Amino acid sequence: MNKMFALVAVCLLAACTTYGKPVTQEQLDQIKQGVTTKEDLLGSFGPPLATARNSDGTQVMSWGYANVGFAGTSYKNQALSVVLDSAGKVVSFTTTETANPYQ
Repeated sequence: MNKMFALVAVCLLAACTTYGKPVTQEQLDQIKQGVTTKEDLLGSFGPPLATARNSDGTQVMSWGYANVGFAGTSYKNQALSVVLDSAGKVVSFTTTETANPYQ
């Protein structure tokens, strides 16, 4: 009986998935064009999921967050991409929130 309970508990826990940390509006409000630096971003959001360098010398850093509840009953997906100039200061940023594909 205990083995069955443990198996059910493991299956339920495995059905819920979270990756990354959510981005708050307060964090977004701290990003200022021409002022916020790469180091500031790393301090606020941690290491990016991806970093790209464009041919014009700009750099794009991207962060993501995803949370899927048990059997898809809830879903939240956020992305943040920040463009930095050659001096490492913010040029612009884009946020994305994806709707629940399970509804």
